[in-house]
Amino acid sequence: MNAKPVVALADVREDVQIACDYFDTRVGAAGGRFLRRYFATTDRIALNPWSYPIKFEDYHRALIPHSSFAIYFFQEAARSVIVAVIDARRDPRFIRNLVRTRRPRT
Repeated sequence: MNAKPVVALADVREDVQIACDYFDTRVGAAGGRFLRRYFATTDRIALNPWSYPIKFEDYHRALIPHSSFAIYFFQEAARSVIVAVIDARRDPRFIRNLVRTRRPRT
């Protein structure tokens, strides 16, 4: 099995909070449902990270069900690293630039 742990960069916490706030204010207290769907998606990434398409370079995208948000992540040998959770309706150039600037330098 290809299962591996999923970790999120520090900036992702703020991304998820922004998404929860969005759903709480615009969709009637749906932030909790979004959070459950986010964690369910990260669980699926952990089970089979290669099942998600590569959108650019080596960044995969996992769509969060029943939302317009997506998780962008890359693979390392022993883990999957989430770099952003963002509204997938944003300009693709904005998404690419955001994701690229967040990647830690090795």
